[in-house]
Amino acid sequence: PTEIVFVSSEEPWVEAKYVLDNDPETYWHTMYSVTVAQYPHWIDLDTREVKNITGVTYLPRQGGGDNGDFKDYEIFVSMDGKNWGEPVAKGSFERNKKRKVIRFDAPVKGRYVRLRGLNSQNGQDYGGAAEIEVLAE
Repeated sequence: PTEIVFVSSEEPWVEAKYVLDNDPETYWHTMYSVTVAQYPHWIDLDTREVKNITGVTYLPRQGGGDNGDFKDYEIFVSMDGKNWGEPVAKGSFERNKKRKVIRFDAPVKGRYVRLRGLNSQNGQDYGGAAEIEVLAE
């Protein structure tokens, strides 16, 4: 199973682990109680083996307005989780609560995936997600 190896920021009670629990009601939210973490926000996922990665899905937080919903994003793939190179995909999500599916132009060989949000739908510095899934062949 995929696991989280790094997250740029998280609140203790809305941790990044919740993006992998298959429960759309739980979510990851970046830090806001002590200080508000600034964009960009990102999460690094380890698929546990080298795969042909074909894309990523992103489900915004369900409920709670659009705090934390990524607008512009970049996705990176890495073999070692340290060297990321150029984004394999980038774009802008629609402003809604639907599951977003990002398919790469061609499969990318790698083990690690980074989803980086560059800004939010509502212009605030909050980031997060309800669910994230790595798609692979």
